[in-house]
Amino acid sequence: MLISTLLFALFVPGVVVTLPSGGSKGTVLVVHALLFAVVASFAMKVYWGMRESFGNFGPTCPNGYRQTEDGGCAPTGHQTYTPGALGEKTD
Repeated sequence: MLISTLLFALFVPGVVVTLPSGGSKGTVLVVHALLFAVVASFAMKVYWGMRESFGNFGPTCPNGYRQTEDGGCAPTGHQTYTPGALGEKTD
């Protein structure tokens, strides 16, 4: 949310720059809106790509899930290994 807020503030016409300089108010707003959309979309893809690469499960999926082809985890509906077999805590 902080990234979106900062990008929004930067793309408000007149805060950092006004594009095109000397353009009508409508043209300036449309140009800034399009630039914000493109840059925010790219920034969010980069951010979520980095965030999603930090998994919590290490090289395996949690109990009851299986590894998918894309590296994610999908539920199986049953235990996939005996609890405690991989060294995790069992209560």
